[in-house]
Amino acid sequence: MTKFGDPTFQRHVTAASIWGLLALHLADDELLPFNYVSYANELQACTKDFKDDISRKGINLTPLYKSIQDLEKAACKINSQIKELKEITGWASKWRKKDPIEVRELNDRLMMAERAFTDRDGLLGRPWYKHLVYAPSQYNDYGSRCFPGIDDAINEAKRLNTTELWRRVQHEVWRVSRAITQASLVLSGELK
Repeated sequence: MTKFGDPTFQRHVTAASIWGLLALHLADDELLPFNYVSYANELQACTKDFKDDISRKGINLTPLYKSIQDLEKAACKINSQIKELKEITGWASKWRKKDPIEVRELNDRLMMAERAFTDRDGLLGRPWYKHLVYAPSQYNDYGSRCFPGIDDAINEAKRLNTTELWRRVQHEVWRVSRAITQASLVLSGELK
């Protein structure tokens, strides 16, 4: 490093400063900085990526679309609750203080919603990957894919083209839909 990479260590100082500021920001924020509306929009876009591949095989994506819509509604609801809580600053803060229990409850819902995307059994053939929405594909360990279980099942079904494997694709769609529905229920406060 002292000879070629960063002889004056300026890049190291800059990177450490950025990571330090990020850590301070996260530690000092009252509410976790999650935006599930953009998450839902990203999931909607990811669904379109493989729609053409499986629509001809009779795979029903309706549960997935419905669960993503429910997630978006729940995300809008919690975003409005967060906005209301953040508006207590300024002149209104003299009369009404932020309820620490309300802040804790919102943070718990945001955190537990992310955990709802996981499954204890993990991905088929790779149980160490628990997240059903984002994980590396079986065919590309370097890049993260949306719905890796569905993606892996589609690739396997295309390769061998058997009815059993196309049923597995439908099963993976149901698994992911269930996880997204659970996340939306957690966000809306219906599931704890």
